[in-house]
Amino acid sequence: MPNDFDKIFRENLDELLPFIARKLLGLDLSRTELLTEKVQVTLEREADSFRKVLHDNPLLDYGVHWEFQSTDEDMRGRNLFYYGFFYHKYRLPLKQIVVYLGNESPKHIMKNVLELEGLYLSFQVINLKEIPKEIFINSDVPEELVLAILCDFGPDPPEKVIRMILNNLMKIVGRVPRLKKYQRQLHVLSRLRKLHPISQKEIKAMPIQYDIETDELYLAGIEKGIEKGIEKGIEKGIEKGIEKGIEKGEAIGVEKHQHETVIRLLKINRFSDKEIADIAGVTVGYVRLVKRQLASK
Repeated sequence: MPNDFDKIFRENLDELLPFIARKLLGLDLSRTELLTEKVQVTLEREADSFRKVLHDNPLLDYGVHWEFQSTDEDMRGRNLFYYGFFYHKYRLPLKQIVVYLGNESPKHIMKNVLELEGLYLSFQVINLKEIPKEIFINSDVPEELVLAILCDFGPDPPEKVIRMILNNLMKIVGRVPRLKKYQRQLHVLSRLRKLHPISQKEIKAMPIQYDIETDELYLAGIEKGIEKGIEKGIEKGIEKGIEKGIEKGEAIGVEKHQHETVIRLLKINRFSDKEIADIAGVTVGYVRLVKRQLASK
């Protein structure tokens, strides 16, 4: 991964790991221990990619290994390599999680199972572009908020989403130096989606901003690490509204964007009805109504 993107995720790792693990994987990483030693292998891995997850019963402890990957490549061999050396050093099982940040449609990186004679390896892959922006955009933690730039915008145009992120940053980040830090992070990450011209324009419109023109010299080398291909995926059409006459009372006051958020979260199939209702700002009954409608199609 280009060093600039890698630097951002290293800076934000402590805030991001518990949130992503809980929201997207159902893992409790509230009690972890930083492994201060490096895992000495032929390809040395910095220890901030590894954590030890602690339990009251030490027999339940395990390691967790994170990879933030911006290119679409098969990670199975690399993860097998790290698992072996981690187990050799710590004698613990290891949960491995790959977070895909890239803009191209993933193919190779989604291969997450390796079966060889006498060996079985599996790990989790999260494609951020499939995650609705609502998961991150309303967070009061700036490290989580800026990650919304890499998510699924739904029907909203990029200008609106970037403006929402910047406005929310203004509300939750008190000190000016910190605000400029997250503006810079947002601008860097927007390059992964080829949205940096828009982010630059929106940041310039803010009353407080970091100096993008000066920083462009620092960011000039980033383009080399970004995939050149343009995503060829077909945009999804807007889902049809709730059928008239069915539980009209629950549909009252539900806006179009809330309905679309419910549909996208249901299709991901990772969240409970209550979690979807909380994220979209609707009732649990409305979520179940949409679920039934989708199942009948």
